[in-house]
Amino acid sequence: MRLPKLSGKTLAVLAAVGAVAVGGVAANASKHDSPAASAAPTPAKPQTDQPRTDQPVSHVATAAELQAAAALPQCRSARLVPVNRSWGIPMPSLLGSTSTTCNLKYGDNPYRGSDRTGDPETAILVLQRNLNFCYGSKLSVDGIYGSKTRAAIKAVQSRHHLVVDGIYGPKTRSAMNWRLYSMATRSWSRGCSSPL
Repeated sequence: MRLPKLSGKTLAVLAAVGAVAVGGVAANASKHDSPAASAAPTPAKPQTDQPRTDQPVSHVATAAELQAAAALPQCRSARLVPVNRSWGIPMPSLLGSTSTTCNLKYGDNPYRGSDRTGDPETAILVLQRNLNFCYGSKLSVDGIYGSKTRAAIKAVQSRHHLVVDGIYGPKTRSAMNWRLYSMATRSWSRGCSSPL
């Protein structure tokens, strides 16, 4: 039996589909969960390695999106964001506000620019501790958003199928996994989840 002759365009499409399939198998084979991440607390949605369905599988940021992400004010505080009646998430926030719509980026040491108000060091410390516990980043918890913290955020963004720009902002905050804290029992969760 003779196979039909395929056009160059058809061969290119088949090669691309094959490459994506092989990449997906390789990515799944290289995934690893930390023991801490497998014991997610019951008060929130459990952690999953599956891609979030509300996020595109791949997304190339436009210049406007990158500019908007970078233009947010620096996180200069941290607060406990309630998840339910028992648990909350310590996360970077705006100074004197309940808003967590802010960013941290490479070069925050800990302040950005000449403004010395607030406590961005605490915001960065909270982020670094969470990256270490939930993602096994092994960062020095020093309150400086340096190259290793940026690389850890890029890894988180890649894992959650976000734009990989190394800037911690609202989209990264909402996609990433967090360790929960209970004010009632003054205890930490044993695992991480993404309850936002």
